[in-house]
Amino acid sequence: MNLIDMGVLSEKRRDILLLIQKKQGSFEEIAALLDISPISLKIQIKKLLDSGLLEEERGEYKLSDMAVPIVENLKELIDLLAFFERNIDYWKKHDLNPIPDFLLRRLEELDQFELIEPDEAHIFEIPQRVMKNLRISEEIFAFFSCMHPEIPSLYSEFARKGMKLTLCVTEPVAERLLKNCPVEMKTLLGAENTKIFVCSRDVNLPAFVVTERFMAIELSQNNGRLDGQLITCTGDRALYWGRELYKYYEEASEPLRG
Repeated sequence: MNLIDMGVLSEKRRDILLLIQKKQGSFEEIAALLDISPISLKIQIKKLLDSGLLEEERGEYKLSDMAVPIVENLKELIDLLAFFERNIDYWKKHDLNPIPDFLLRRLEELDQFELIEPDEAHIFEIPQRVMKNLRISEEIFAFFSCMHPEIPSLYSEFARKGMKLTLCVTEPVAERLLKNCPVEMKTLLGAENTKIFVCSRDVNLPAFVVTERFMAIELSQNNGRLDGQLITCTGDRALYWGRELYKYYEEASEPLRG
């Protein structure tokens, strides 16, 4: 039996390894924490010992040196699969290409995100939950590849209030802002606490914002259309993930000068 069969495909052996990863223990301690009969547990532990994934020391079982990286990666895989399964319909329908590989592999850091469905009566308005968080944030980082009608007036209002803003937009959005919103752009470009960057990449990331309070992201459907669904998160890991995503695009951009 190979290591994949031994540690991954068997749910019982997988549970034993993940449990022992947290804390090594005796046979009785392991049996008390797992929903498995003593006879079955004895059989599975013997297989794990024979494979070299487990070691016994003074009546307690622990991961072998070889098993430590295997089980760590196994846990990451299980966490990622569980993350996708919780909202499988959403992830199947949406384009994940704008998310770089190093962050895609850590997508489970978004953890318990909330999916905000669009309100058809206010389809062209930013959801009130998002708006509330924006207004009470101290510093905002945002990326746009689509021209939302409320963005120019909203962010110029934030700039006038002295909020710290760092905006990154694609070249087509920058051209439209400069052409169609000269007053708002003058305010943004003249604000002391505002920076604007222009990304030359062909990126289909409609809207993304991260602050010290929350993160929100809108992804296109696989057919390129927008459905107005927003993912929002507030956890520390999600905010760190969000800041890395923003930094990724800012580093591929040039400052827009006034």
